[in-house]
Amino acid sequence: MTSAEPPRESAIGSLADLAAGQVLLPGFIERRPEGLCVVPARVEQEGGFAAFVERVFAAGARFVRLDYSLFQDLLYGLEEPATTPVKLAEDIVPFPPERRAYYRGLKIAPDERTAEYLFEPIYADEASTEPVALDFDEFVAVLWEKGVRFGIDEALVREALAAPQSQRLVVARWKAPTPGRDATLVEKTEALHRSDAPRIRPDGRLDLSQFKNRFPQIQAGVRLVEKIPRVLGKPGRTVAGKLIEPELPKDFDLAELAGPGTRIEQGKEGEFLVSARDGFIDIDKETNQISIQDKIVNREGISMRTTGDVALSGQEFEELGEVQERRTVEGFNMTFHAAVFGNVISRGGRVVLKSGITGGRVTSPGGRIEVAGRAAQARIEAPGGEVFVEHAEGSTIVASRIKIGRAIQCAILGEEVVVEASEGSAIAAKKIRIGESKARRETETLVAVLVPDMSSHERDVLALEAEKRAIEEAMAADEAQSAALLADTQFRQYLALAKTIAAGGAKLSAEHEARWRETQARFAPQSRQWLAIQERLAKARRRIEAIVAELAQRAEEKAHSGEGIGCAIGAVTGETLVRKMNFLPEQPIVGGAQAAELIGHLRELGACGERLFWGEAGEFGWRADRGACPVAAVFSP
Repeated sequence: MTSAEPPRESAIGSLADLAAGQVLLPGFIERRPEGLCVVPARVEQEGGFAAFVERVFAAGARFVRLDYSLFQDLLYGLEEPATTPVKLAEDIVPFPPERRAYYRGLKIAPDERTAEYLFEPIYADEASTEPVALDFDEFVAVLWEKGVRFGIDEALVREALAAPQSQRLVVARWKAPTPGRDATLVEKTEALHRSDAPRIRPDGRLDLSQFKNRFPQIQAGVRLVEKIPRVLGKPGRTVAGKLIEPELPKDFDLAELAGPGTRIEQGKEGEFLVSARDGFIDIDKETNQISIQDKIVNREGISMRTTGDVALSGQEFEELGEVQERRTVEGFNMTFHAAVFGNVISRGGRVVLKSGITGGRVTSPGGRIEVAGRAAQARIEAPGGEVFVEHAEGSTIVASRIKIGRAIQCAILGEEVVVEASEGSAIAAKKIRIGESKARRETETLVAVLVPDMSSHERDVLALEAEKRAIEEAMAADEAQSAALLADTQFRQYLALAKTIAAGGAKLSAEHEARWRETQARFAPQSRQWLAIQERLAKARRRIEAIVAELAQRAEEKAHSGEGIGCAIGAVTGETLVRKMNFLPEQPIVGGAQAAELIGHLRELGACGERLFWGEAGEFGWRADRGACPVAAVFSP
């Protein structure tokens, strides 16, 4: 629509005389050379910006070159209020009724989410050939009076007002409320071992059933969970400017979760549930509370349904339910009253299985494992520790010290092993005591007495002796060179005199000092050769002394290598084989790579020279340092 700019009449009136279309300016509006400026800090003190705008439009006035974006912010709240005056418009002028009549065709949706306007050429009268020029500032004033007070699309309207064609457009849209965020919990410690934070039920209460591990141990003063406060949403507006409140986010009181042994900690960093003492974390689904207890006794068992795998950081754990297969429990001192089908891993503590273990694994490096019931097809390991089993069948048992009541077709490796009755088991240790030994069906009992492999020891001894001989030969050559130098009488006398002068036994005059330097220069080559020979001889003597001491130590080690090694079987009532098996003394028998090597050879019969006994009846006694001996004398002094 192309025509001259709409006429502008007189500016705002004064307090003394307000004419039609003039408005008294409030205190937060300042007239400046650049136009009308708003002082945001004064707006609320003067009754509000909306009341001022209403007075302007009600007085039949309008703004000139209105900053519509600022206009909206001032009406509905600046996110960051300005601290200095901001320009709102150039002026306020009357808005004549005849101009107001040019604007028509507005349609507001029933839900006030949109407003449509029909843009078409408007003529002042029938004789006019040029359409009337419409103005955005007038458009804002008209829409205000018709009820559209928010969300005008300024760019769209300005373009439509300048366009020559007729068109119906959505000129204003509502602003939907921004949803808030419910209050929630965030885990603050890995000790909880939960993959998801507790969820909030539809009624706003917390549901702690999602925590997978309900009994970890923790120290005092550890932040367990943090409450993330709810975040309120931002309200929306209809095109009429009506406020649309967002839905209120859910909230909860963190204190409701605080059970015995915990406390609430609030500060600048947030609100936390904190452990008030050392102990085990107990999460009660019925009361929805988190507590810290001195000891936890779990009654539901360890399964994928109840706990999943469990990792405990505390000292004591007691389980009354079963440990299902493929489930793992890690801890320190642990007692299991029901059957164990999964894996138990102790950090060197005490593990007690009162009902036994089937198909699972128990490890406790340096600790103690007790199986009061039956161990079947299980693996029990305590390298550096001890194992006690009442009844073992088809199991592998590895520990430094092992005691078994009855062992049926088991693989047993240790440093000291005591078995009351062995049936078809394979046993290897340095010290072995068996009450009764026999076969199981067609499987004989195989006993391997571990004796140190001294081959590396012998190689070391031979290398030391060869080194000693080579040093002695070199010393003989150096001593011959030394004797040849001393055969020179003058050089021998020079050495004696040099020793006396160095010891301060003779004082030289200036004349004698000069002669002595000449003598030193003359015997310098022989002197250097002599000193080098003496240094080599001294170094060689020190090495010879070290080798002799090491050879003596090696001889003592060999003499005592068989001490404490032996095997005693009180009664052989079925096919039994006893043989010697070498182990590397420089490596641990259990707890290292050698253990797997030894277990792999437990069922071998060994060479003829290694076999000590093979029979179906009798008794057997043997000591590495004595050979065959009575059973009662095997481990006696």
